[in-house]
Formats: sequence, structure tokens, C-alpha cells
Amino acid sequence: MEKPAQTPTPDMQTNKLSDSEKRHSRELLISYIATSLVLSTLFLFISKSLYNYPVAIMACLGFLVCVQTGGKVFSNPTVRCFSLLFFFIWLPMLLSLIDAVSFEHSWHSTGPYLRFLFMGIFVISAMASRSTQQVILIGVFCLLSFWCIDAITQVLFGINFVGYPYEDRHITGMFYPKNTIAHICAGLSPIYFELVRRHYRSFRPILIMLLPLFVVILLSGRRAAWIMLALSFTGYVGFYLLVRTNVRINVKQIILLFLVLVSVLGSIVFTHDATRRRVTDTLGIFSNDYESVNKATALRLPLWQTSIRMLRDNWLNGVGPRGYRYAYSEYAPENDPWKKSGQTHPHQLYLEVMAESGLLGALGLVCFVVLFYRHLKPLISKNPSVFPWVWPVFVIAFPFNTHMAFYGSYWSSFFWLLVTLSFSASLNNDKDPV
Repeated sequence: MEKPAQTPTPDMQTNKLSDSEKRHSRELLISYIATSLVLSTLFLFISKSLYNYPVAIMACLGFLVCVQTGGKVFSNPTVRCFSLLFFFIWLPMLLSLIDAVSFEHSWHSTGPYLRFLFMGIFVISAMASRSTQQVILIGVFCLLSFWCIDAITQVLFGINFVGYPYEDRHITGMFYPKNTIAHICAGLSPIYFELVRRHYRSFRPILIMLLPLFVVILLSGRRAAWIMLALSFTGYVGFYLLVRTNVRINVKQIILLFLVLVSVLGSIVFTHDATRRRVTDTLGIFSNDYESVNKATALRLPLWQTSIRMLRDNWLNGVGPRGYRYAYSEYAPENDPWKKSGQTHPHQLYLEVMAESGLLGALGLVCFVVLFYRHLKPLISKNPSVFPWVWPVFVIAFPFNTHMAFYGSYWSSFFWLLVTLSFSASLNNDKDPV
């Protein structure tokens, strides 16, 4: 005889509710930890290597997620796609170790590179809500605003808020003594633009916060950052004007902002000697003269030619990640201006990848871009608010970029953090207000 179904008692319902509340509290705690670690990483890019600590913590937590779930986390399509993208970049690095010119240094880049896989798994698993995306959005805006105002203070008064000097017309701000502020700000600028766009109708003065960003990147004199900012701005504005036709825009205000930006940036170019010379030199890129083009690219033509020689001799798997500096003197001609001092990388994204991981690396990077686009394009169509998180990855992967070393710890950490944020944003099905 079957026993009658037991009627849930108030105590049983309380226990169930308690379990649900505990689970929800645990998810909130993990989300809070992930958000704090992401913002800490972004902030610590002002240092030479301190950003590695929050990255390492996220990687350990991601590894624990894999162990605790018995690998079931990979049943998530987003995690699977992210992992596949990672291996498109990492496997060619691993294969390049076979005959790397400096196995030790290449291995020091390739082995620890796995941390980005587990970091991504943790962040994607923990940050899929709209609230966490909003916190990161506000955090990025506050960080960039503070960094840029601080850097402008350094230019105007010769010293910034914490006492870092303005040396040799070298704008650094909080990133002293490195001049990487422009690269980081340009890479994060689409996220910065997004917060300005969301709030400018309710608080019009927020538009003025675009000025410090543009001014600092221009004054930095870093051509790579100029390219990234131009791509970020044109891509972002183009998306919202051409794709998001339902967005209401005050045309007069946008025109006024554009005129103000042009006026301020133009006056800087004409009054700031270092910037004027850099802009003048850069215009030589349109010349047919080798010396003018070489000057416009900051003497990078010899670096590119040397990387091509490396590729010819190591066409399949390259000279190994970060091996460019160790192979440079062997492949550079005697009249090469960099032969004695050497260079850490070719300052050109695809040439660096091909020289250090061969055609396998170039194929992996192309596959990365294609799969990244194919996976996220439908999600952006459903939820356009994902675009500002995705666009920075395309900006960094732009073929003509001359930014920092792609395989370097600093830029790799920044790149994979942006990739991770784009995937976590794609899981948020709540559309943000236009």
C-alpha cells in the first residue's frame, strides 16, 4: 500500500526557503568578490606588475570552479566558446616552444598564460547579472576620469596628486614612470563612452568628461593610443547612429561637443610643441619617402623588416613567444639602428604574432577574431548594450595596431580581461535603457 504524499509542513518550507536564501547569498558573495577583483585588476594596471595578484586569485578561483563542478562548467556554451578562443591563441604559443630561440623565456610566457583561461571561467561564471555590469561600468568611468584629471594636473602644474613629476614632457599620471596611461584609457574608452551616453540626457554636463580623456591621449604622443581612440570613437558613434536607430540623440548638442573637442585638441596641437612635432612627423606616413615614413612610425620600419626575416626562417611556428628580442641581433642587418640596443617586439600586432609563433599563430589569431565575431554578433543584435564591452577587443585586435607586446604579461592581462568582460556581459539578457 502506497504511503500518502507528505504534506509540506511550515518547518520544511522554512528550510527550503533557507536553502534558497543561502544559495542566493553565496551567489551574491561570489559576484561581489569577482567584481572587486576585476576592478582591482583595472586599478593596478597603474603598476608594473601588481595587477598579477588579483589575476592570479581569479585564476585560482576559476580552477576551483572546474574542480568542484567536475568539469561540468564547460557544458556552458559561453564557457566553451571562451575556452576555444583561448586555445586558438595559446596552442600556437605552445607549439612554438619546440625550437624557440630562448626556451626559458618563452616558457615563462607560455606556461603561466593558462591563468587567463581560468580567470575567464571564474568571471564568466560569477558576473552574468546586470547589476555587476553596472558596477564595472561605473568603476571604469570613475577610474578613467580620475586618471585623466590627475594626468592633466601633472601637465599643468608639473606634478600630479601623489607627487609624480612631469618629466621631459612625458605624461604618465598615476602610471609613473611608464607612459601606458594612454593605451589603457584608449582600450577602455568604449565602456567610458557608454556610461556618458546613458546619463547625458538626465545630466547634460557629463559630456564635458569626454574632454580629459581625449586631451590625455593626445598629449601622450602615443600613436598606438591615437589609433585605438579613433577606432573606439568612430566604431562606437557609428554603431549608435547607424545600428541603434531607436536612440534619441540631441544633434545640436553632439555638434557642439564635436566642435569643442576639435577646438580644444586643435589648440593643443598648435600650442604644445611635443604634440605638434609628433603630429607633423606622423603625417609623413602618407609620403613616398622611406625616411619620412620611417620617422612617422617612430623608426619601426627596420623592426618590421627584421620580423619578416625571422618569419622566413621560422615560418611555421616562429621564434617563440617573447623571443623576438633574443633573435633580433641575428636577423638585423649591420646598419640597423636597433641592432645594438635591440627591441622587445616589432610594435605591430600581426608581425609580432607571426614572428614569434609563425603562421600557426597568425591562423589562430584570425580564427579567434572570426569566432569571437560570429559568437557575439547575434547576441549584440538581441541586446545592443553588449556592444561597448565587445568593441574594445576588436580595437585591440585591429591589424594595424602598434601597441605594446601582445604576448607580454601586461598587455595580455589587459586583453584577456576585456575578452572576459565581453563574454560575461553577453550573458546578461536584461536590456539596458537606451
